[in-house]
Amino acid sequence: MIVADAHGAGVLGATLFVTLRFALGGALLPLFPGVRNATRGRAVWRDGALLALFIFSGFLFQMLAIAQLTPDVSAFLTSLYVVFTALLLAGWRGRLQSTPLLCGAALATFGAGWIQGPPQLHFNWPEWLTVFSALLFAGHIIATDVVTRRVSPLGVTFSSITLAALMGLLLLNLQMLAQPAALGELLRDPAFLEPLLLSAFFGTFVALLLVNRCQKLLDPVRAAILYALEPVWATLLAITYGMVTANGWLLLGGGALLLGNLVAELAPRRKSG
Repeated sequence: MIVADAHGAGVLGATLFVTLRFALGGALLPLFPGVRNATRGRAVWRDGALLALFIFSGFLFQMLAIAQLTPDVSAFLTSLYVVFTALLLAGWRGRLQSTPLLCGAALATFGAGWIQGPPQLHFNWPEWLTVFSALLFAGHIIATDVVTRRVSPLGVTFSSITLAALMGLLLLNLQMLAQPAALGELLRDPAFLEPLLLSAFFGTFVALLLVNRCQKLLDPVRAAILYALEPVWATLLAITYGMVTANGWLLLGGGALLLGNLVAELAPRRKSG
């Protein structure tokens, strides 16, 4: 019973975190004066629903698994979205990407996985859940490329974040039927609230707005390789705050990530427009 309660609390916490990060991030978007006009029309909400499904599911599955994994394993498995993006695009377009992009994707995946040391895989359910979340993130990258070319980036940012928050709220209400008291405990926990507020502002409001505005200028695989630099910034911040120490793995993984981006720069440029 105690194990079941602990697991239930973990699921509820993951759902609450993902729901609130989208709700709080979306609450800032009406500060832009053009949001109302940008969200008119069914196409914006249809495409927003597609993006919301990918990104909400991806973050939820990642959050469910992350507490059961070491940071190096989580980073490596999540970084597989770079490879998945290349594979999905190859299947969709019927051809492989250019050699520089494929080499860059491989280097970025290796670098993200080894930046904190070689991952020790056990092939358990949290690992498979993280692999599935990486597949969903790859789907989101490709869908963003398609969607932001046919509807307003600002409008689809608002619609996708709003719909993701509503998805989370629906799931949260179902979970609270089993654990009504756990919600208040989480909302009073600084260890829960501080990363939530940072994720809502930087990870949802700022990041998704920039992604939807700028990603269409790049090939999706090139964009995925750039996104793979995230572990570098996270590790540098962790070193700054004394959470980890610099070592050879940081140089190896970070160097591979940077090299992957440099190699990808050699890929033929897509024509914008």
